[in-house]
Amino acid sequence: MNAGVPLLVDLAGRRVVAVGAGPVAAAKTAPLLEAGADLVVVAPQAVPAIRAAAAGGRLVWHARGYAAGDLAGAFLVVAATADPAVNARVAADAAAQATFCVRTDREADAAGPGSAAMLGAVRRGQLTVAVSTGGRAPAVARHVRQELEEAFGAEYGELVALLGEVRDAPATRAHLAGLDPAARRAAWRAVPLPDILDLLRNGDFTSARELAYACLCSSSD
Repeated sequence: MNAGVPLLVDLAGRRVVAVGAGPVAAAKTAPLLEAGADLVVVAPQAVPAIRAAAAGGRLVWHARGYAAGDLAGAFLVVAATADPAVNARVAADAAAQATFCVRTDREADAAGPGSAAMLGAVRRGQLTVAVSTGGRAPAVARHVRQELEEAFGAEYGELVALLGEVRDAPATRAHLAGLDPAARRAAWRAVPLPDILDLLRNGDFTSARELAYACLCSSSD
């Protein structure tokens, strides 16, 4: 895949069709379920994880081979069978209806290589850090993701939640509304993120919140 544009897509309530239900498909569909996608899986057989999700009503599993019309209404398609010919057909059908397709076995010279990729990601609450090598070096992507896992602890998710809370507070909104755009940007840049992160690492949420409020609601000079 050529260098693409990384996007975060809201899949909540959107129809996503996955063709294939083996281990690779299960790994790819797990985050789709977490994102609240309306997931439909098409495959003659399925691994236990997909069977369990279907039994629990978290997805719909059609226990058969891929057929024309299966992609109708799909917002996103995942081609994840063990048969390259089937995956190519799925990717081509998705392209014909202008639907993004993630092909798990895609190669640069493959017929119907797919039009999208699911990036390796580290999630800490509402913070998402993703990495991709465009499919050229998956081992490098895994290595970088593992380093990110170690570098970004739970406190980063807490930081995002805290600043979101402070940002939405009436006192903060009222204060920032009285500033011009440049002053508002300066106020946010002045928030000492390393100091707040240290407080969060030590479990001192009260002091972290107070520090953020003090910085954003202080005088603008």
